[in-house]
Amino acid sequence: MRTIGMLFRASEILRKHRLQAFLSLLFLILLASGGFAEGVDLDESMIFDKNESYWAQFLPRVNPALDKNLSVDVAVIGGGYTGLSAAYHIKKSNPALEVVIFEAGRVGSGASGRHGGLVLAQTYSEGGFVMGANKAHHKEIYDITVAGMKRFKALAESSGIDPEFVLNGQSLGIFDRENLADFRQYAAAAREMGMPIEFWEREKAIGMLGSPGLLGAVYDPNGGMVNAGKLVAALKKLAEDAGVVIYENSTVWGYNEGKIIELPVVAKGNRYKVKAKSIVIAANAYAAATLNFLANDIEPAHTQVAVTAPLSEEQYRSLGWKDHIAWYDDQYAGTDSDATFHMIITKDRRIVIGGGSVEYNDDESLLYPGDLRTIEAQIAKRLSELYPSLKGIRIENTWNGIICETRSKSERIGITGRHKNIFYALGYNGGQGVNVSFLFGELISKLYNSERHKLLEIYTK
Repeated sequence: MRTIGMLFRASEILRKHRLQAFLSLLFLILLASGGFAEGVDLDESMIFDKNESYWAQFLPRVNPALDKNLSVDVAVIGGGYTGLSAAYHIKKSNPALEVVIFEAGRVGSGASGRHGGLVLAQTYSEGGFVMGANKAHHKEIYDITVAGMKRFKALAESSGIDPEFVLNGQSLGIFDRENLADFRQYAAAAREMGMPIEFWEREKAIGMLGSPGLLGAVYDPNGGMVNAGKLVAALKKLAEDAGVVIYENSTVWGYNEGKIIELPVVAKGNRYKVKAKSIVIAANAYAAATLNFLANDIEPAHTQVAVTAPLSEEQYRSLGWKDHIAWYDDQYAGTDSDATFHMIITKDRRIVIGGGSVEYNDDESLLYPGDLRTIEAQIAKRLSELYPSLKGIRIENTWNGIICETRSKSERIGITGRHKNIFYALGYNGGQGVNVSFLFGELISKLYNSERHKLLEIYTK
């Protein structure tokens, strides 16, 4: 390892991200000196918080932590949808390999176990019923991600765990009159491409989604919702049934690049050395702070979600929200001009609603710096605006989640390292993360197996 050069790089990062830079500098010193096993204690409480979401109750049992030094073929860092998917697909296509996952908390501790429950087509860079930087491939990306979500649903259900995966469509509700023309134009262009996108005028939008302030809506029959915790449980079972070994409460702090990559892992206060022929970085928002990976592009962002008490029969009927269509609005009524509100109805008729606030965190810790009571009040206010009959409904729980936005605003996937044995997928930026994280985990296995795929051509160019 070229210690001086990497220390210089860490010092450059210091000017922008104090915590990430400090940890990166510490990792580099310890790794370069070979003294990590006897090194100082690292304060994980500055990085990781407990998943206290509504979905946490559905997460699977926690596996034992690492308790020995290991040598493996593939080490996956991160136990969310990306890591579980990558490990499962690599192991299924290479049964003889020893594939392990290291998760700092429990599987689903990060965004995978805290999101708002929506499953959306497209990637972030082509999502939200807009055509983005890859608009030349807009229809291709749509078709691939739609097929991916159907495959994801079928695979998850094959585990024997019902993840409450419902694919009955998604919608964007329009409240800003200035947006009507643009979304009409998008729907027309999408249909011209052969995509089954509909534009709903005001009467139909209100008739389907129920919110009286709607001026119109865009509808995609491909999309839906899922129980985040049960989906994690299903993926974990699939991975373990395939032969993947998962260590939880086992934090990887950096890595020492080489033909054989060395990983220092801290578990229950003990330090272990793991040697791997290849690694997969699937730590998403935590990758910069814990691994010094893509620190100049990763921008951790906090978003919040709330869940109501179950609706009474009267409340439920008052909504006029047909078929439990997952939807989000264009109102941008929260604390950030780029934020929106999104919502689903669960199987037991709770409304899960989130958004309205995106707070970036590059300060002393990755923990949420805001006040969840303030956020809860914002969410409750917006819910009562969307559905006046629900004014005063009890919010049972409000939680924070940290997502991985990128300064480039593009998803990141690829292979790196001098020996081309470091694989990575992260940076899903927003709403499409559930579907894309699974799909990009699958694509990691294709990279590992030197297979081609259209999305790899688009996102690794």
